[in-house]
Amino acid sequence: MKRKNSVDERRTSKRLEISIPLNIRLHGAAPSTSPINVETGNISPEGLSILIGIRWEERRLSLKGGERPTKVIPYLLLNDKVLELGIKILPKGGRIKGIGKVMWYDRCLIGEFYYLRAGVHIEEMVSEDREKWLEFVRAVAQLQNEA
Repeated sequence: MKRKNSVDERRTSKRLEISIPLNIRLHGAAPSTSPINVETGNISPEGLSILIGIRWEERRLSLKGGERPTKVIPYLLLNDKVLELGIKILPKGGRIKGIGKVMWYDRCLIGEFYYLRAGVHIEEMVSEDREKWLEFVRAVAQLQNEA
């Protein structure tokens, strides 16, 4: 599912450009499955975009940062897939969790790495974590408006 112009038309909130650390895991994967550390490209009250650096080494897929090859990349290229999110809220360092649905993806080449970008709509989040997320998004918006 490639990104379409209509994605911008469906948005209800302004996107805030910020890179924050998070980890993702395929929803329903075995607990022993290691999460993948990624960063956001932007955030909004309803979701976020993620950026994953990937490259081919010796005919195998590897992630930027030397993480082991993973099945998450092909998974993200399928329609409407669900991810478990572990988002690090800055500057306090707390972590909140949620479940997000991949709404769009695209690929690009930057230097020696291919990047997969994916837009994720936050579908589920416990109310306490949702409040922390919304508070964090409001704080980022305020800082960016003051800059």
